[in-house]
Amino acid sequence: MPRLRALSLIAVLTLAGCSGTQDAKQAAAKDLTGGTLVISTAGGPDNLMPPITVQNSGLQVEDLVFQHLATVGPALNSIGDDGFTPDLATRWDWSKDSLSIAFHLDPDARWHDGAHVRAADVAFTFDLYMDPKTGASAAAQLANIDSVIARDSTTAVFWFRKHTPDQFFEATMQMQILPAHLLRSLDRATLASAPIASQPVGSGPFRVVRWESGRTIELAADTTGGRRRAHLDRVIFTQSADPVTAFTRVATGEADLYEAVRPDKVAEVVKNPQLKLIIAPSLSYNFLSLNQVDPATGKPHPVFGDRTVRRALTMATDRRSIVANIYDSLAVQARGPFTSAQASADTTLRPMPYSVDSANKLLDAAGWVRGADSLRRKNGTVLGFTIAVPSSSLPRVRASVLFQEQFRRVGADVKVESSDNSAFGARMQARNFDATIGAWAQDAGPANARDAWTTAAAARGLNNYGAYRSSAFDAELDSALTVLSATESHAHFAHAWKIITDDAPAIWLAEPRLAMAINSRFVTTGMRVDSWWAGIPKWYIPADKRIARDAPATAAR
Repeated sequence: MPRLRALSLIAVLTLAGCSGTQDAKQAAAKDLTGGTLVISTAGGPDNLMPPITVQNSGLQVEDLVFQHLATVGPALNSIGDDGFTPDLATRWDWSKDSLSIAFHLDPDARWHDGAHVRAADVAFTFDLYMDPKTGASAAAQLANIDSVIARDSTTAVFWFRKHTPDQFFEATMQMQILPAHLLRSLDRATLASAPIASQPVGSGPFRVVRWESGRTIELAADTTGGRRRAHLDRVIFTQSADPVTAFTRVATGEADLYEAVRPDKVAEVVKNPQLKLIIAPSLSYNFLSLNQVDPATGKPHPVFGDRTVRRALTMATDRRSIVANIYDSLAVQARGPFTSAQASADTTLRPMPYSVDSANKLLDAAGWVRGADSLRRKNGTVLGFTIAVPSSSLPRVRASVLFQEQFRRVGADVKVESSDNSAFGARMQARNFDATIGAWAQDAGPANARDAWTTAAAARGLNNYGAYRSSAFDAELDSALTVLSATESHAHFAHAWKIITDDAPAIWLAEPRLAMAINSRFVTTGMRVDSWWAGIPKWYIPADKRIARDAPATAAR
């Protein structure tokens, strides 16, 4: 797709976003309740238990079923509480020393089973997230919270170890509040297999009606506790075996929304009068993760355990051409474990240069000798490894093949292995891979790297799958997240990004843009860069544009 065309589409999105306020006023002026949104996906979640959910497909469902105490505003400010919108909490009070925040809960809030939401649920949720048995990926980002207590039935007080810029964001956006009365007796080490992980009970605008694993998740609008009802009656996530089928369902009208339109399908969306195209920045980045631990022995990986080899393989790849080949103009080259839309980004950081000659010299210096068959060997071991990818992600499958071809030019023997989402996820959790194409969908906060790249996150069950460990990186990142001066914080972030990119625990690939196809009968309001789906409760379908499937099959409570 020509770059000029892409820019014009982004301009259309900007104009559409400007009408969001007017759309909201129209929705409030008349009854627009009713209708069904069918979201077509190429993969589904393995569980719906917020502390242990990693896959984006699960996070999307959970954000509609559960609630935060407050939600970040459209500007994605994570410093202090400016712009945050009350959610489960109606208001909050800071202590004079900023070391505690008292959240006052909506006294009418109820779980989907009818039980009242209480401050004890908030305290229980924090304890659950922090319990090592749970293995919550957000535990590292909650470490500054010393304790949470229930002052009374509707007041939960957070106590912090120290005053930090993002402590309000941590308290509100890193946890979704869970029902203590349903989870208290469960074994925290096996939450993923508990029945409630597939039939969750939340307090959010939608409740789970049914989940047919690998096929469909149906949500219905919920009014328990007297909350303002979502405009839509139902949201249905329907899973396809592959991205092509998932897109086709939207193109033919069988489904309403597909969030990952490929560049070669953009023109088809634009020409389809039933669809509209939305293009926007995202907080996602992808990369080739290089496992520094040998999955077979638990010792340093024979290839990736050597920093020099990791740097050489990075220089051997023409990342710019790979990004252009896969995404056309719907992505930019990534600089590190951050995106340019984040406040913590260092847009002056230069990626490691592409230089096959330099890569060959580094491999020679590291003792990997090229043989007559063009493959390199060291002490009789071939410079070889396998790249694991999820078969549901066509961009990652294509990227793995391009990496394979480019590594071959410096004497590496590389194989590609693809598997379905479930098998791929299990493989990542078990650390059973050499290299993998990873993709992180981040939140709006500055602490995402702590969850994915620190030494603490390298523990089994957490998200540093490649086991990157650097005390220098940890220290700089910790400083960046704790100093109150914005200038000092940015300087520490810059140092942290320089350390990790020099160490090359991954080959940073792309920052994809969001390219979404949605049926034009939907009026979409409240989209945020960090989670487009956050606005779904405010989306609506004008009465004259509804179709047969908009009649609710399951009555909303």
